[in-house]
Amino acid sequence: MNQSHSQPYHSELVAILKKNPIFEEINEDSLKYTDLTQVLLSNGETLFQQGAPSDALYFITKGQLRAIFTQEDGNQVVLSKIGAGEIIGEIQLLAGGKRTASAVALSDTQLVKLPKAAFENLVVKSPEVLQKMASVINQRLRHSQLVTILPNLFGPNMTYREIETQVEWIHLRRGAPLFRQGDVGDSLYIVVSGRLQAFVSDEKGFEQFIYEIFQGESVGEIALLTGEKRTTSVYALRDCDLVKLSKSAFEHLIKQNPEMMMAITKTIASRLRKQLDSSPVHNTTVNIAIVSVSPDVPLTDFSHRLVSALSAFESTLHLTSVRVESLMEMTGAAQLSPPNPQSIRLITWLDEQESKYRFIVYQADMTITAWTKWCIRRADQILLVADTTNPAPRDDMKIALLNAECITTNVSRILVLLHPDGSQEPSGTQQWLSAWPVKNHHHIRWDREADFERLARFLSGRATGLVLGGGGARGLSHFGVFLAFKEAGVPIDMIGGTSMGAIVGAQCAADWDKETFIDINKKGVAKNPFKEYTLPIISLMGSKKLDALLKMGLGDMQIEDLWTNFFCISSNITTSEMVVHRQGLLRDALKASGAIPGISEPVLMNHNLLVDGGILNNLPGDVMRQFCNTIIVVDVGGKTNLTMDYDKIPSPWKVLWSRI
Repeated sequence: MNQSHSQPYHSELVAILKKNPIFEEINEDSLKYTDLTQVLLSNGETLFQQGAPSDALYFITKGQLRAIFTQEDGNQVVLSKIGAGEIIGEIQLLAGGKRTASAVALSDTQLVKLPKAAFENLVVKSPEVLQKMASVINQRLRHSQLVTILPNLFGPNMTYREIETQVEWIHLRRGAPLFRQGDVGDSLYIVVSGRLQAFVSDEKGFEQFIYEIFQGESVGEIALLTGEKRTTSVYALRDCDLVKLSKSAFEHLIKQNPEMMMAITKTIASRLRKQLDSSPVHNTTVNIAIVSVSPDVPLTDFSHRLVSALSAFESTLHLTSVRVESLMEMTGAAQLSPPNPQSIRLITWLDEQESKYRFIVYQADMTITAWTKWCIRRADQILLVADTTNPAPRDDMKIALLNAECITTNVSRILVLLHPDGSQEPSGTQQWLSAWPVKNHHHIRWDREADFERLARFLSGRATGLVLGGGGARGLSHFGVFLAFKEAGVPIDMIGGTSMGAIVGAQCAADWDKETFIDINKKGVAKNPFKEYTLPIISLMGSKKLDALLKMGLGDMQIEDLWTNFFCISSNITTSEMVVHRQGLLRDALKASGAIPGISEPVLMNHNLLVDGGILNNLPGDVMRQFCNTIIVVDVGGKTNLTMDYDKIPSPWKVLWSRI
């Protein structure tokens, strides 16, 4: 590369630059003293290398360049070709950092060089330059992402050049529908950036979440292949860029690339398996916003510890307003609101980080600032962090969250309650849950690193759930199973159970040690609560002994106050429905879960009669699947042969005689 010794007049370079739509409306006085030079490249010569500092942008006046990305394994991918009238090198100039690709001349090429310092001065004088650059930068970023997605989605032989004339680019705002259930299925879509969620509507119009569609995946292919109407409604979980492939374009590409059909079949099979099995861990960026919802929360220390736990799994970036400005080398960058033209720099930089990291943790400011709003806007999951020792409400943050766009979508909101240590059992959780409606909640003991690791497993899709089935007295062996996992170092992040499995599971979730478990259960066996016979009108046995025993062991403990997330199952014989207990008085839920019909007294709750959960779901692994990816199911129920050795029901006298 050389800068021509016989440089054109400065006015000629200005005239060339103003031919580009980005610079055409800039006042010539703003460009009068701008440092512009001509650069000449021979065919095959490199303009800049991947990894080099970003010191200028270039306007191509003649010839053509290609952008080449070198992968970690050394293979090179041609991202794009840039010709006369286009600019190159603008992304890193805006966002900072090093060149993400090399630029090599495909022919003798002439360029006009605009150094970084000159560009910065020009932006100050004419901020509209940034707004015009936004569409160019966005298109180039998304184009680069699509280039890397296509071989993984449609096979190694599929290139952007084959598909570029066949696709239509679509930008979808957070919460907007891509298509609705019942629409004509005349196209498929590829998610280039962002994330979608699929829902199925029942006869009453209620929508049930089915699965997520991540960056690099396709959606809509089943209806396109079958010619049937859409079976789901799909919405943008956050701002998305997609490419649309029409039916005619799809059929054309299939003829040219038959292996593309096999790749799509694998995609469909993978999605069906995802619906049947627990959701797999996806290799796509997850944005986690951390927001304080009570005063004096040690948000920075909390964020550091969570980032450390997430980093044990995959690459994690921790962003605060101060750190963003330091990394971007731009004072005030984090506090730029969308109407400000300079905000494109922040958006571009944040978008680029998503291509580098698996998790991005956005730590909000302690007050409602522009950065706090950015954190909420870009989040896939929002952690609402509260200090249980200082329960004063933060109405300002609640208003900000209610006004945020993410509230209109299914963005997960998770309540994190901080405790100094485990010396006192949690209490008053219901008040927090009433004030902050959330999908889930976690109790974190500040002195236990294991609690932070448990939270990280939930956030990263690696949580393990333990499900304990009913089984009468045999169910006491569940505690031995729990201890064995503990001794083997297998983390249990959530516990669920039915009947006796629920009773033992609740004690595990309360973090009882072995001595406490044995002591309380010995007392329970000694009291023999299942020998309290009564007049058999409602049930064969009364419940006074059982109520006293549950009160002695559990007191007024609430399900939501357990250290480990817990649920239990009962059967509603009023409505013939399964009931999942996740909140409320623990002893009532456990009594309902183990109330054998006809034998034990049913539990009256919300004007409904509840009995043993084993009637409808004795081993609720399917319920646990809603919360955890890895599920361990323990069944201690005996396999008893209950077939009758009679051709017809015997007389009562015959049965009595057989028992004598």
